[in-house]
Amino acid sequence: MKIYDISISYYRGIEHLENLKFGSVNTFVGKNDNGKSTILKSLDAFFNDKFTTHDVYKGIPDEAKTSIKIRFIPSEGISPLALDNEGFICITKQYSFTPAGKLKKEALYTCNDFVQENIQNCWGVKEAEINGYLDTLEVDYSRSGRGVTNLSKIIKIQENTEGYQKSLNTYLADEYLKNISKQYPDIKIPDYFLFDAEQDLNVGATEFQNQFKPIATKSLEDNRALTDQIESNVQSDLDTEFTIIANLMKKNVPDLEEIKPQVNCNWKNLVKFDIGLKFQSESFDIPISHKGTGFKRLLMVAYFEYLAQKNSNGNTIFGIEEPETFLHPELQYELLESILNLADDSQFLITTHSPVFAGATESTNIVVVKKQDGLSKYFNYENENYILDVVIQELGIRPNYNLLNDNYRKIIFVEGKGDCLFWQCAINKLSTTNIDDILFVPCGGDQVEFFVNARLCSKINRNFIFILDSDKGATDYESKLENKVQLKSDIEEMGGEFLVLRKREIENYYHRDAIQRVLGDEFTLTDDFIIDNYSDMKEEIKSKILAVKQMNFKAKNNMEVFGEMTESEWLEAGFTVSEGVTDLQEIIDVIVK
Repeated sequence: MKIYDISISYYRGIEHLENLKFGSVNTFVGKNDNGKSTILKSLDAFFNDKFTTHDVYKGIPDEAKTSIKIRFIPSEGISPLALDNEGFICITKQYSFTPAGKLKKEALYTCNDFVQENIQNCWGVKEAEINGYLDTLEVDYSRSGRGVTNLSKIIKIQENTEGYQKSLNTYLADEYLKNISKQYPDIKIPDYFLFDAEQDLNVGATEFQNQFKPIATKSLEDNRALTDQIESNVQSDLDTEFTIIANLMKKNVPDLEEIKPQVNCNWKNLVKFDIGLKFQSESFDIPISHKGTGFKRLLMVAYFEYLAQKNSNGNTIFGIEEPETFLHPELQYELLESILNLADDSQFLITTHSPVFAGATESTNIVVVKKQDGLSKYFNYENENYILDVVIQELGIRPNYNLLNDNYRKIIFVEGKGDCLFWQCAINKLSTTNIDDILFVPCGGDQVEFFVNARLCSKINRNFIFILDSDKGATDYESKLENKVQLKSDIEEMGGEFLVLRKREIENYYHRDAIQRVLGDEFTLTDDFIIDNYSDMKEEIKSKILAVKQMNFKAKNNMEVFGEMTESEWLEAGFTVSEGVTDLQEIIDVIVK
């Protein structure tokens, strides 16, 4: 479940901010002290209760409260009575302080609810009240029994209230959050991790160590016989020594019979660890404390990936302040690649001065932060058409100068590095044309870097094509389709061609037989492993292969599978658009002509 937008009132330097939209990767750019980090900190307050008196807007009116409202995109279809008028889960958290300085917090939810008061707030009440609503509506229902849940009763209310007038209402969220969690186990509020500029990079820090406590705890449980033996030995040794002490005391306390020590081993707090690094070119381990700050930041990237993978509900949001700090530009690209890969299932909010990170962000998800009359203001592509020029000027984003090389007769823009390799592999298998004079550039989607490069191609009259995944089957397909329509118009206006795959994404072009050959005898695919046109194949591989057996097999951008595929398998994997012709062949014909 990802954030759709955020609204904030009276938080730090923000007086009012309405419906700032987020995508998968979002970057905040602007001068220092303009308020880039304020959004990241506000999320820490919302998700992790990190809120102090210093977070209250200095000019807050009497009786007003600091308010942070987040609307989430549901990860599955849920009752419309639990959603606002645009179909989002809408949660607001309010903060204030008593005269004595004690923090007061409350959570609210907003839904598109009935105007009729005696059937309002279905998702925020207990079962007895839902029963009362059904009685009010004179609807026959079972109070209990097999298959009878609050959800089934609310569905009955929905079915018997068609045409009833509705309006946006806000209620306390305590029961709402419990009911949603119970009726929709896969709907969970995301976890939020903030990696701020002052983050303690020491692995001995409590925040870092605590993430690995479950591993140590499970290990101790698995070795319970050993820990029991240790406790027994310690108890025996203490009994022996205190028997000696008791005998000495009996001289002054004749009626003392024994002193019995009680062993209490707190195994959970026993384990702490440090990290040593062994490199191929070195003979000894090196403590990570001896490595530079930039290297520690790379460890934190892997740590983020670990958190995202171990998060059982698949909901993780990361806030990162200035990830480029201490990193060589080449390592910035490596870090960016990790973030983009993680962004399929997670969400990132990044403050940055780096053209690397801003350039790789979709233009709709770049926010320029400015100070106006002492207040932080946030501007994005949707409300300021000149934002691309502002970002380019602010950060100095430059085009790929390979575009000026006359050895290339055509430029192919694709979404990522994996797409470059995918098309090169497909062309090698399905065409005999030499493509040394074609430049593939990973510059995906609606990214600022793409527009910079496309403008250069237009200016120098260089032929260029943009190839995009169809994204059919994705939960946010409708919004992506709208973006495609606008992107197609922009590209054609600049003189380029716009092409779209028929299947969801390149992973839907895997061939089952090639996957099995890559897996070898280590794992046999079951009949329920299916490759179709629009399903999420990365999740299919994770759930049907990697969840069954741990192995080194990439779910996304697995070039070993594409390289293994034969010509006939490439033909079978394509989407048939006419007799004997697939979408891959059609696009390749356009690329190589």
